[in-house]
Parts: sequence; structure tokens; C-alpha cells
Amino acid sequence: MARQPKSYGANIIEDARRPGALYVRIYHAGVKYGRRAANLSHARELVHEIKTAIARGEWPPKAKPKAALFDDLLADYREAKQREGKAVMASGIGYRRLLDHFGGRRADSLTADEVERWRDAMLQTMAPATVNLHLCLLRAILRRAVRGKRLDPSALPEVKGPKVNNKRVRYLTEAEEAHLIEALPEWMRPLVTVAIHTGMRRGELLRLRWPDVDLVSGTIHVLIAKSGEGRQIPLSPTAHRTLAALRDERRARLSARVVRHADAERPVFAAPEGGFLMNLARDWYPALTRAGLEGFRFHDLRHTFASRLVQRGVSLYEVGTLLGHKTPAMTLRYAHLDPTALKAAVALLDAPGPKPWAEPNAR
Repeated sequence: MARQPKSYGANIIEDARRPGALYVRIYHAGVKYGRRAANLSHARELVHEIKTAIARGEWPPKAKPKAALFDDLLADYREAKQREGKAVMASGIGYRRLLDHFGGRRADSLTADEVERWRDAMLQTMAPATVNLHLCLLRAILRRAVRGKRLDPSALPEVKGPKVNNKRVRYLTEAEEAHLIEALPEWMRPLVTVAIHTGMRRGELLRLRWPDVDLVSGTIHVLIAKSGEGRQIPLSPTAHRTLAALRDERRARLSARVVRHADAERPVFAAPEGGFLMNLARDWYPALTRAGLEGFRFHDLRHTFASRLVQRGVSLYEVGTLLGHKTPAMTLRYAHLDPTALKAAVALLDAPGPKPWAEPNAR
């Protein structure tokens, strides 16, 4: 005859297969629940806790959500930014690097030590500003998961980025611009010319489509910007001529039947073979060497646009609007390039007009 389990009241049961081992059995809404207990005293405490939870309507306990995978959090973040129209690492290289290093893992398994080692490894081959962009992207992904209750705040790794001097302003003189244009391959010259005359970011230029270019009104509509807000950029005569010539050349290669569809689908600045431009480095850096412009970045073309406007007396507010800056502080780096601004301000002291500080006329 099989041994019958010993019962302690209605809810505490001794395991028949393991004499002395206790567990708590609870029936609720037609469902049986069991909890192991360390001893009889612990079992009685569990019974009391569970019955109290039932009385409060807090039983059965909610199942703990499965730990989120970093891949899923990254995909959710990227889709959210695309819906918002924000160009966060639009090229995708930052997302790929994150997936290569942290993909396939639980998001709460990332440690500060591991992220620091990843940061230090990137610093061996990348500029500090680029490394900071990757760290900011990682933080943004994890913080969004915290706000969405998919990650515990305690799982956020605290890692400091390298110091970066964002106030660097390097711009082309007219002579340097001529040397650079001459050193560039033919297909790349329109891209650089429009960059200098619009101040657009590299990503904005590479994503530009012909429907966003209005040669009649002489404007470009930037749909997706770093700030998340689009903007209208008026075209200078040089930028207008360059884009018009580029469009005429392109249409000459296409039949009238397909030109409308092709213009809508393909980028304004395409690779020599006609595909999308993914990387400019292969042609950009050799051209810099030929032009004697070592250390010059593509982003410095944007600085060239802003610097020339300031030097010609355009206000910092107007420059910031054209660049799409969200705060005036981002534009102030160009203030020192206006040699007449402070002189004009001080000259107002001698301008004719009432002087409240002057001594009253003696009578």
C-alpha cells in the first residue's frame, strides 16, 4: 500500500516522494498552485501571505516578463526614430556596430566594464566624437527601454565618453576650395559644391531626392534632419546652377517615359555606377592629399558655409536657421569670425543722439 502524504491543515502538504519536504497547496478559481517551503514555520507564513493576497485581489501573481533582448530594444528604438523623422545614425553603421558587439544577449546583462572596453577599443581607430555618438546611441536605446518598463533602471551601465572639442571650426578659403574641387573626381564635384553652398550635413545630402529640390522657387526641402525638424534651404545661384546641370545631365541619359519615376526613386547624388552612395572615404581622402588639405573633414564644408556667411555680415540667428541649429549656442562658435560686429557695437557710443549718462548742462 502506497504511503499517504502527511497533511498539516488544509494547505500544507508533505511531499510523499521526499519525506520531510513541505510545500503549500492553494486552490483558487479552479486552479492549483504550489509553493515549496523550507520548514513548517515557513509554510505557515506562505499560507498567510497567499491568503492575504487572494483577499486583496492580488492573486495569482503576474508572471514576470521575459528579459528583453538587446536586438529587440535596438529595433524598437530605430523604428521609433524613423517614425519621428529623426536621423539618428541614419547610415546604420552605428546600429550594426552595436549589434555586432551586444546582439543576441539580454539587455540587462550589459556591464559598465564591458561597455568601457568596447569604448576603448573604438578609440583605437575612431575619433572621440565618433565614439561618443556610439555611446549616446547605446544610452538612448537603453533609456527608452527603461521608460517603456522593458528594462530595470539598475541595468543601465554608467560609462563616460571621451572628451571632445566640439568648438573646432575649420573652413576653406577660396583658394583651398579651388584646389579641392580640382582634385576631386568629376562625379563628386557637384556634391561638394552644393555642400559648401547650402551647409547641409552629409547624411542630408546623401538622402536628398529630386522631389525635395524645387528649382522653380530655388529651395531644397530637408525632410529628415538631425534635430528631428525639417527645414527649407534657399539655393544660392551656384547651388542652383549645379543642381540644374546635374538634373539636365541625368535626364539626358533617361527616356521621357521613365524620368519621372526615376527622379522620385533615386538620389540626387548617386555613385558613379548609379547606386546609392554609402561611403565617400575611398575618393575623399585621396583628393584631400592631392589638394594639400590633410585633416579636413567633410563636415568642415558645413563650417565653410557658416563661416563665409558670418564673415559677410549675416546675423548668427539667420546662420543658425539655415544650418537647422536648435539652440543659439551651437551657432556662437562662429561669432569670432565677424571682425566688424564688436567694432560696430562700440562705435555706437559716439553716434549722435541722447546720452543719458552725460552731465546736465550747467546753468
